[in-house]
Amino acid sequence: MKDSTTRAEALELLFSHWTPSPETEVLPLEEAVGRIAAETLYAKYNIPSVRASEMDGVAVISERFAAGTPRPEEWKPGEDYARADTGDDFDDRFDAVIRVEDVDLLPEGGFRLHEDVTVEKGMNIRGAGTTIRKGVPLSEAGLPLRGSDLAAIAMGGHTEVRVIKRPRVTFIPTGSELLPLGEPMRRGCNYNTNGLMAQCMLREMGAEVKALPIIKDDPAALEAALHAALADSDIVIINGGSSKGDEDFNTRLLRKEGELLFHGVAAGPGRPMSIAVIQGKPVINLPGPAIAAFYGLDWCIRPIVCRCLGIPVPERRTVTGRLTSQMTGARHVDFLNRVEVTRKGEEYLLRPLSRGKAELPELLRSNALYVSPIGEGYYDEGTELTVELLRDPSLLPCWKEE
Repeated sequence: MKDSTTRAEALELLFSHWTPSPETEVLPLEEAVGRIAAETLYAKYNIPSVRASEMDGVAVISERFAAGTPRPEEWKPGEDYARADTGDDFDDRFDAVIRVEDVDLLPEGGFRLHEDVTVEKGMNIRGAGTTIRKGVPLSEAGLPLRGSDLAAIAMGGHTEVRVIKRPRVTFIPTGSELLPLGEPMRRGCNYNTNGLMAQCMLREMGAEVKALPIIKDDPAALEAALHAALADSDIVIINGGSSKGDEDFNTRLLRKEGELLFHGVAAGPGRPMSIAVIQGKPVINLPGPAIAAFYGLDWCIRPIVCRCLGIPVPERRTVTGRLTSQMTGARHVDFLNRVEVTRKGEEYLLRPLSRGKAELPELLRSNALYVSPIGEGYYDEGTELTVELLRDPSLLPCWKEE
């Protein structure tokens, strides 16, 4: 084990020791939006199943027009011609459709043909399967299902679709200083906000989440919680107790229970992270500070969930702008910098946020991030950077002069 594994090395190491085995399930189409298709579906039928009219009109036998214009005023409906609305099937002996705009339908039956109307075999008729051909692909395995994809699947005659099951993730918040949300604040305590953040972020990633109650700093209780989580989870996240303090039991627990792949990652904030494989499942110990927990969820847990789903990690939209003030990170790690982006005319302004200069809620709700690579970490005011957006560009605020 290295003391400071890079982010890329950490994921490569985990994926060399653990390969997920995705399970599938069948869902009704109305419940499958956003899920990952596990198979490619094909159309069951031709639509139209036989040839059909392309427009509203009258279906006729084209041969009767070959020697000149007949007298359709004397024709009988159903025998000499048939009404054919758009998409309608009609008797096979009729092989052409005259637009309804080119005839005058007579109340006693028959119709009068307008001048200069010619009739040819196959005119205004769609062949069988011209909307959907039997056997054409309707979806593609491995892609998220959108509403339009599900409509295409339904058009092909299906009412269900097989999808990749969401990976089951158990989140274990640890620490005797933690309080459940809603309780009165007490001296020396913090609310279990990481549990809420993790549940929401994991659901956004496509995981099924189970959050355990707060586990106090007690080795026996932590061990019992880990064993319970491993019994019904694909991935386990333990939050807190990742450093080397007297009550930081979690890394020791991971080393005892399985194969500890590393303890310490060159990513900050959150360097004391560790990952183990226990009972063939990844167990990740995220540091307790909120920004460190967010960073670990983002760079580490997101790729793990995506690997379970068989999809690449989604790419965020980016913008390029200039810093409104100096930004300092840490040169020895890939450092997460939270940034607030504003528009000023045609350019973007990047206001760096840092602990000590911004309160924690402002950091958590910022609209962009920039990860300074190892070896960098200091940027002058006016430096141009490309940042990842955490909100849609349409929601970026406009610059206001102070």
